[in-house]
Amino acid sequence: MQSNYVIWTYESVDGACALKDLRGLEKTFRLNNGTPLAAQFPADVELHMHPDFPNDILLPDNVLNADMLIVASARLQECVRSHSPPEVEYLPVGIIDHKGRVASREHAIIHPVHPVDCIDMQQSVYETNMIDPDDIESFERLVIDETRIPRERTLFRMRGFWGITLVRRDLAAAISAIGPSGLEWLSISEYPRA
Repeated sequence: MQSNYVIWTYESVDGACALKDLRGLEKTFRLNNGTPLAAQFPADVELHMHPDFPNDILLPDNVLNADMLIVASARLQECVRSHSPPEVEYLPVGIIDHKGRVASREHAIIHPVHPVDCIDMQQSVYETNMIDPDDIESFERLVIDETRIPRERTLFRMRGFWGITLVRRDLAAAISAIGPSGLEWLSISEYPRA
């Protein structure tokens, strides 16, 4: 049976930049574990273009980054906002180019908060984190229990594994309709990619 949810992933775009070195925010793990940050998010948070790819400067709608975040253009943010997914914050960030100049102040991190406890631990095949056994390090097979996902949660991360964001198919279809660059959907049954 096909899942009602897909995984938000990056699609390669020729000449597109990759980002690393998130600066201006302490305890950056909070961006991955679903801690609400909008109320105290600093105004000067920046992501820097990866120095290993000095010729890649294009900014797609969904920007590849080392922190497993959704870094979205204004157009992509507006599309997501227009569908009002609950428990989602939009955290503005600057993008700095290879020469230290501002390439964009229009992008934001689409930050789902309060992860959903929906991993089917019996049917999934995974390895736990050696330091924190409550956290999953990686999956060989991911299975989710959709009965544990509140109907209103259309964009979220899963409790215990921060590496991916799930999107309900109807929202994914609405996002796809605007043709965002740098974004594709992966079915849960295909995760992880070989």
